Amino acid sequence: MLNFICSPIGNLNDISMRSISLLESADFIYAEDTRNTNKLLSNFHINKKSKSFHEHNEIKITPEIIEQLNAGSEVAIISDAGAPCISDPGYFLSQECIKNNIEFTVLPGPSSVINALILSGLASNAFCFKGFFPRKKNSQVEMMHSLNRINETIIFFESAKRISATVDIFSEYLSKDRKIILCREMTKKYEETIRESIGDLQDKIKNNEITLKGEFVIVLEGATNNNIDLNLSNKIKELYLEHLPAKDAAKLIAAISNQNKRDIYKWLIDK
Repeated sequence: MLNFICSPIGNLNDISMRSISLLESADFIYAEDTRNTNKLLSNFHINKKSKSFHEHNEIKITPEIIEQLNAGSEVAIISDAGAPCISDPGYFLSQECIKNNIEFTVLPGPSSVINALILSGLASNAFCFKGFFPRKKNSQVEMMHSLNRINETIIFFESAKRISATVDIFSEYLSKDRKIILCREMTKKYEETIRESIGDLQDKIKNNEITLKGEFVIVLEGATNNNIDLNLSNKIKELYLEHLPAKDAAKLIAAISNQNKRDIYKWLIDK
């Protein structure tokens, strides 16, 4: 049987007793980061070593794991932190198991996505997880346009060294009043939850009032329901431009819809 094991996102004691038992009995343990997993195994006196299984070798290692599973072995897949397959290795392996009619299961446990959602205090009845915030400018701009059309709470992973630049992008394309929460070092000694508007958070970062170290998850408030769907409102565009210059029309629509003036201006002049 293949077992995907959710590992602690900081505090080692968050691992479940079932996961410890499975790791003790597993024939093979594959880990995203063998150094961290070997520390985890040592902490719970599990006298085994893990084998490497990460994004750069997953396709190469998967046939080996499939062979072990077909031979009846008990195999454990464990991420560096949190749940396998969620922005971590495991998806390709799961698809190969499905193709080969091999059953697999998940041992539930810590999830930085769910942890951050609850800590944020934002609406949790519906949410959208976007993985790591994109690094390429074009992808970032596309993401910003989509965020103005998503009403659910939105969650991103981001590195400490990129938080400042990412918040600057949010401030440029989204309403500065929109709520944003940074969850830092969750479950660890220096856990911190920072709840601000985008504008206030940007100011605090520039004034060095926030510690930009450790692991971060960004939780962003969904777009308000009164936002105009600019992609579907070409008739409105034509009516505004009949009576106002694009610059003045952008100011007026931004005030009505609570959307970013720059986005609206680009939409107005787009042929």
